[in-house]
Amino acid sequence: MKVIRGIIAAIVLLAISGVVLIVALPGEKIAKLAADQVKAQTGRDLVFEGSVGFSWYPVLGIRTEAVRFGNASWSSKGPMFQAESAVIGVDAMAALGGDIRIKTLELVSPDVLLEVNADGQANWDLTADKAPDPATTSAPDVSASAATPITLESLSLSNARLRYIEAGTQLQEIANLSLTLDWPERTGPASLAAEAAPFGKALATQATIAAPLTLLQGGTTQVYAKLTAAQGQASFTGQFGIAPEAQGRLEVNAPDAHAFLATLGATGPEGPLAASGDVTLTGNQQMSLRGGTLQVFGNTFSVQADVNLSGTRPNVIAQIATEHLRLQDSQTASDNAIPKHEADIGGWSKEPIDAQALGLIDGTITFAAEAMDLGYIPVGKTRASLTIDTARAVATIEEMAIFDGAVQGTLVANNRNGFSVRGDLTAAAIGLEPFLATAADIDRFTGTADARATFLSSGDSVDTLMNGLSGEGNLSVGRGTIEGIDLDRLLRGDVTGGTTVFDNMAASWTIKEGVLQNDDLVMGLPRLAATGKGTVGLGLQTIDYIFTPQLRGTDGPALMVPVKIRGSWHNPSIVPDLEAAIESGFEADLDAIEDSLKDAVQNELGVTPQEGQSTEDALKKKLEDEAKKGLLNLLGGN
Repeated sequence: MKVIRGIIAAIVLLAISGVVLIVALPGEKIAKLAADQVKAQTGRDLVFEGSVGFSWYPVLGIRTEAVRFGNASWSSKGPMFQAESAVIGVDAMAALGGDIRIKTLELVSPDVLLEVNADGQANWDLTADKAPDPATTSAPDVSASAATPITLESLSLSNARLRYIEAGTQLQEIANLSLTLDWPERTGPASLAAEAAPFGKALATQATIAAPLTLLQGGTTQVYAKLTAAQGQASFTGQFGIAPEAQGRLEVNAPDAHAFLATLGATGPEGPLAASGDVTLTGNQQMSLRGGTLQVFGNTFSVQADVNLSGTRPNVIAQIATEHLRLQDSQTASDNAIPKHEADIGGWSKEPIDAQALGLIDGTITFAAEAMDLGYIPVGKTRASLTIDTARAVATIEEMAIFDGAVQGTLVANNRNGFSVRGDLTAAAIGLEPFLATAADIDRFTGTADARATFLSSGDSVDTLMNGLSGEGNLSVGRGTIEGIDLDRLLRGDVTGGTTVFDNMAASWTIKEGVLQNDDLVMGLPRLAATGKGTVGLGLQTIDYIFTPQLRGTDGPALMVPVKIRGSWHNPSIVPDLEAAIESGFEADLDAIEDSLKDAVQNELGVTPQEGQSTEDALKKKLEDEAKKGLLNLLGGN
């Protein structure tokens, strides 16, 4: 808005300069008289670097070659205004009656520099450098105080450049600006049109101002403004003042949001965008949005917000709500699992994380949705908030219905001194079947789980974050089933299917430097137990784990078949530990019971040695084949 005020001040200045030129004499005397008058009124130099003369057609006026107008005394950045040439035309008959009507003001290649120093002084304040007039300090002259009315009927700028710089900030520039202003009557409305490409993409603006004179005098007036770019448009209808202040209706409709926002130097989503709402901007830089709606990605949001623009960063307090949030096109039932990307096989991304957006605003944004479709994860009622303070964002999940259960917790992203993340999440009554089907494409488990997990890491890429991860967690599952497999029958040599009913399952873990360690996985069944322990390399995407199902006997385990799972996540090696299976529980007196054990196991598993094959070899082959089949069946393989 400071730029707008500067532009208006520059236009008025040029108009005054033009009037001075018209009422003076031709040639060099015109230039000198004009320069003297401007110097007396503003304290700054008006310099004509070429010839100055009258223009008689199509209107009476003056033509000048290169002209420049001095900057404030505290600036060292060159003239405030300069142009290659100017044409100023007046209504001669009106001038004879004391009414100065500028019929046309045409500027070729004008260059305007608007500047604010560290003390808040603006170079368009033309009174700062003006020397006091001793003749007017004693007593005011009432007759001289009445200013001659001036009307600017038409203004035209071509190939203009507008620069704006505020102390401590970067220079902002708009080049190749074309502008026309039509203001037929001094007390009547005006229309404005402009074209420019400030960010390399063409845009056009149109505006109708009901009372420009009221606007220039610091008041507010009815304004309609429209910006058109990339086949989209944004419009404002309401009251506007150069304080700046505004109150009215804002509407945006862009078939291609990304292309539309690119013309304004911003980034945006692909696809259409529509937004509307009632906005209010006060003179102390407080802005509010009421009754706002936003349509993007096929979703409709209701929005209201209050924004304080007076600080270092905007402070935003906003509420966003929607009935059904859909982030991407729904997938078919067979595609509902999390996609497996080939790029994952090569490890986590090493691309630098750009977290600069965390430093753009401060404030709190609350979000509510009755349902969400994330493409592969259906989510129910959700209530959450995001608080940002000096590049540190805290997302608080107050309520999220997911996988037939609920999740609560906090997620933190901090970019104050390097990027770091932290989380503390709690899940209650999460359904194993929908969770595992989504996360790992395994659909054989039923039951509900309670879990809690905390994590912390820092780094400039996903790879660094995953390899530096630390934390802990635990999992507890009540009564459930494993469909398509009966572990009891499997260990007896029967892999024909069935259902395993387990009473409980529990595990805890710790994470250090990207490695998850678990030593206490326990699954309880009526006639069977299973344990597990090992590590999972979250950073390296590796696994080294031993899963041990065992038949229960009257005096302890009757048979244990440890299974080693090692290698990468994407292609692990699954190998039964046959030596441990044979020796488990019998190490104290293996020789004494070896024959009876062989017979018992042979009868139990239905093993018959082939010709030239020992009982041990036959047993090992049987155990290896059945354990592999059983584990693959358990994990959903064939």
